[in-house]
Amino acid sequence: MADSLSPPRFRRNTWAALLRARAGRLMTTSTVLSLARIAGAGAGFLTQVLLARTLHASALGVFFSVTSLAAVVGLVATYGYPLIAPRFVSRYREQGKLGLIAAFVARARRDATLYAAIATGAAVGLGLLWPSLSVEERLATIAAALSIPALAALRFNGALATALRRFHLAYLPDTCIRPFLLLAGVLLMLAAGITLTAPNVALLLTVIVVGLALTQFFLLRKDLPRVESTVQPEAPVRYVKIWRREARPLILVALLTYFFADVNILIITPLLQSADTAIVGLCLKLALLVGFAVQVTQQLVVPDLADAHARKEHGAIRGILLKALGFPVAVTIAALVFVALWGETLLSLFGPEFTGAKVPLLILLGCQLVRAAFGPNVPLLTVIGAQRHNALVCMAALVVLALANVILVPVYGVLGAAFAVTIATVFWLGACSIVLARLSGLRTDAVHLLGPHRTAPKAHA
Repeated sequence: MADSLSPPRFRRNTWAALLRARAGRLMTTSTVLSLARIAGAGAGFLTQVLLARTLHASALGVFFSVTSLAAVVGLVATYGYPLIAPRFVSRYREQGKLGLIAAFVARARRDATLYAAIATGAAVGLGLLWPSLSVEERLATIAAALSIPALAALRFNGALATALRRFHLAYLPDTCIRPFLLLAGVLLMLAAGITLTAPNVALLLTVIVVGLALTQFFLLRKDLPRVESTVQPEAPVRYVKIWRREARPLILVALLTYFFADVNILIITPLLQSADTAIVGLCLKLALLVGFAVQVTQQLVVPDLADAHARKEHGAIRGILLKALGFPVAVTIAALVFVALWGETLLSLFGPEFTGAKVPLLILLGCQLVRAAFGPNVPLLTVIGAQRHNALVCMAALVVLALANVILVPVYGVLGAAFAVTIATVFWLGACSIVLARLSGLRTDAVHLLGPHRTAPKAHA
């Protein structure tokens, strides 16, 4: 009897093991992080709806402006160290130079702390002393400014966690946990009968960011026992010069690549009424939700492109780029069609003040389609070692963005801001494509990929 039962039990155990194995393969780190990022984006969307429905449009514009100020200043205060941390920490660890890792971490934290303290003081001073600010704007500016040190810490410690392969600790606090905590905090405030204002929501976000930064810091410490227990010599001057030379240009690249919306909101804040700033900010954030699919797809193919380029496998490069083209283009076209048909309904979720923003939203979604059509040219510039060229292009694009806003926004308002983003985006991506083609012979744009097949790109010195 026992023998007759053995095969079914064996089959059940085999199927269970097979399912566990398949589930393990599916739930890879990248899968979990991608799902968490999507969930965080959903929580962020719901938070934007709640804030738009409960804050009046001008207060939402103030909130967007002050939080963008804190985000941009927090990034600049890190002096670019987060962008070079994975490369240098990994390099020194492979070489067994624990003292240099300790020196790099200590120098980066010391510099970032100093610059963040100065930036926080300057931002608080701005809130207190700028003559034309209202009481609400002053309080919101001060509340957001207090988050600058924590934002800088999240940037650097997140990069350090990436170098140590603690990817959950690197990405989850900012991309998933913070949106859910903010959503929960807003719901609790509403349930408690607290009237939402730009200052108290900005203060809530500051408290959340500080808590996440402290948690990340203490969880990361246990992964640095050898580094922190090693005698930490003062970094040799030549190494400090190398780190700073490598880090400085990448600040501009990060501002344009990862903080485009925040930079643009800061530029238009003095040019528009707060209510119009809220409309532009909301449209930018909605467009960048779609842009997230473009960015992730392009980043995923960069390692394969780098390997294929190093092996001079030009046919493989074309195939990889074609695969990276289809999904982002399809997503952005689908978003454009959806907004063209039901844009007013979507925007009405945020309140009646936003229903007339369908055309600016379509324009900004069109920018994401342009980004998808140009392909992963921006990250490839970093891969081929063209950091200086990349930084110069980003600087020029930021100047174009500022000039276009100054010229168009006073005349055309919200629509002018959308056109300014379009001009800067086309300039930025077009310039990156030209530089990439001249330096490496690579072209990633749809016109080239869908045109006549060429077996090998012509590289330039």
